[in-house]
Amino acid sequence: MTEAQKNKRRRSVLYAPLSFILICAALVFGMSVFFRVSSIEVSGNLIYSAEDVIEASGIEEGDNLFFLNRSAAVARIYAKLPYVELATVNPSLPNKITIELNESAAIACVEAEDGWWAIDRGCKLLSRVEAGETASLIRVTGLSPIAPAIGDIVAPGEAESPKVTYLEEILKRIVALGMAPDVTEIDISGVSNPSFDYLGRFRVKLGSIDDIDYKFQLLLSAVSKLEPGDSGTLDLSIDKRAHLTYD
Repeated sequence: MTEAQKNKRRRSVLYAPLSFILICAALVFGMSVFFRVSSIEVSGNLIYSAEDVIEASGIEEGDNLFFLNRSAAVARIYAKLPYVELATVNPSLPNKITIELNESAAIACVEAEDGWWAIDRGCKLLSRVEAGETASLIRVTGLSPIAPAIGDIVAPGEAESPKVTYLEEILKRIVALGMAPDVTEIDISGVSNPSFDYLGRFRVKLGSIDDIDYKFQLLLSAVSKLEPGDSGTLDLSIDKRAHLTYD
């Protein structure tokens, strides 16, 4: 190999990393100059306005699409808008952001030292409610949150936390099965055997949290076979059957 060839090879070895760095710098510069957010759309919002959601997210027109911290934006939405159950931030090239929401609905209420609080099916505290406003919500007894704050999950203390877990399972099934209008009160004071009022005719005893899906299906099946005037206590905690004790 001649000296000229050796020099040319040395220059190639030196220039290759420099070229790579320059290319990367050009790409970063291009991304920082272009792909600026110019459109922010919000979908799935019923309780909050689009303006409220955008403001809560902290996303602004002119932000760079590639450098946007979507996780932080979602966290800000959850912190500022308690009725949001699920939020996603989706970028779309070249300059659009879509914020998609699923909003919570107040389904029940619990009483704390400072009054009644509305909660969603996940036991998240949504807002304070006056005593006269609880008629449209399922009243939960036997559970009292400590130091309640909007957006927090009901926290009754470590010893009482299994009650929250069970209550969440009950509320989710009541909502999924469309039973909410027919349930007026849930008594979770005994976590091993909570009960609830159903259809204004039955006191339903659930027993343990085991086989909770089966128990709700058993309840609906049993009620469908009873006469309209029947009422009493339906015990679902015994031998996987519904036992009715008439009033």
